Amino acid sequence: MSERSFEIVPYEPARRGDFLALMREVYEGTGWSEEEFDWWFEQNPTGRFVLNLAVEDGQTIGAAAQSYARMVLGGREAEATFTIHVMTGAAARGKGVFSALQLWNDDEAARGGARLALGFTNPMAGPIFVSRLGWEELCWLRLWARPKRPLRAVRHLRAHGTPAGGVRGEVEGFGPRHEEIYRRAAAGWADHLVKDAAYLNWRYGASTRPYASVSTARGFAVVGWGVYRGVSAGLVCELVGGDGVKLLHRCARLVDADLVLAMPNPGEHRTYAAAGFVPTPAAIRFIGRSLQPDEPLPHGRDAFRLSLGDTDIF
Repeated sequence: MSERSFEIVPYEPARRGDFLALMREVYEGTGWSEEEFDWWFEQNPTGRFVLNLAVEDGQTIGAAAQSYARMVLGGREAEATFTIHVMTGAAARGKGVFSALQLWNDDEAARGGARLALGFTNPMAGPIFVSRLGWEELCWLRLWARPKRPLRAVRHLRAHGTPAGGVRGEVEGFGPRHEEIYRRAAAGWADHLVKDAAYLNWRYGASTRPYASVSTARGFAVVGWGVYRGVSAGLVCELVGGDGVKLLHRCARLVDADLVLAMPNPGEHRTYAAAGFVPTPAAIRFIGRSLQPDEPLPHGRDAFRLSLGDTDIF
């Protein structure tokens, strides 16, 4: 095997501009702001993240990041990492940068005590993870949709226009009442991210993205907004506890969007159907890798309780 033409270097604040510039290159002009970088990495309530860069002749040609998250795995609380960006620029092609960075990050996360590495992947990256890097397909996460203004969506798509929309309302401060709702509901959940007040206030309250929350005495929900496949879409990011149908209707009213997307878990389909949601052909591929010799890697949709808010996509 030939020697690498690049070196892998750990992130430090002086390299933030290189990371953000690479993101704009890879995503054709779009990417994180300085504030979003701070939020996702520096303000993460776990206090930790993994971020390494591939540098060749002084130029950053690749970067890979993993975000730590507290999870309940097999009934006990532990930390896992989620791969959120593995990026390679044009100068990295054919040099094995993608694989080298991801394997480096997996090793670093394992040394840091993470039990699992997990990710929501796309058709381009997924085959690399599964066929070359020791990751496994865990399940597919079916998306459901509630149409709001389907004719407007069709007009936008035909005209190749820029979708418009947003969220009305704001995120309430999450506190002990929300934690109690979560704890009661989570007693019957499969493996999941810990949704305590610290996490919820960081993930939604401190975010630079548009979200709003609604609650009752028995449950709460968070809704966001984004563009999905060229369509203005509301996003049910969290639905926790009781009064699910009522909360979903309120979420739909809070978004100016052509449709509302959600990712129901097993046992929740009736609730979403009663609120006007129907299954779509679209699904997100969920993959993972055990990072510790004694940590089992669950498989199947019933093994995880996940939400759109658990992804970095929405």
